[in-house]
Amino acid sequence: MHAETMEGWTHDHVFLGADHARNERRTRIVIALCGTMMVAETVGGMLFRSMALVADGLHMSTHAAALLIAAMAYAFARRRANDRRFTFGTSKFGDLAGFTSAIVLAMIALLIAWESAARLFHPVPIAFNEAIPIAALGLGVNLLQRLVAEGRASS
Repeated sequence: MHAETMEGWTHDHVFLGADHARNERRTRIVIALCGTMMVAETVGGMLFRSMALVADGLHMSTHAAALLIAAMAYAFARRRANDRRFTFGTSKFGDLAGFTSAIVLAMIALLIAWESAARLFHPVPIAFNEAIPIAALGLGVNLLQRLVAEGRASS
């Protein structure tokens, strides 16, 4: 068979959604918010001996890692959208990113559980007055991330 006879049987496999670029941009904004809060909560938790802040900082690290994986999947899918080597397109990279993120989340959850159990047997005093403002800021950042992700805040 010659290539010219196959033209009628071929089609592209570009499955990028209409909002792909917007979602990629929003993901990057949320990564910045999440990464900043992750550092603040982790450092604050260690300084003020608050397991809750350390745990939320680690939890935020899983969000940052998951979102970074998603951002890389968005970028890869966009750059390789017309690459004929991907017979069924690049849309499955988002699914693989989600699976990888779940694995990272599970590992961090185990780390948090381990540290929490250790604190049950060896409690430490917590500087609540210093930790509470960081926790409140974390709540605000979580709400802002949600608004950006849903498109209710400017992106």
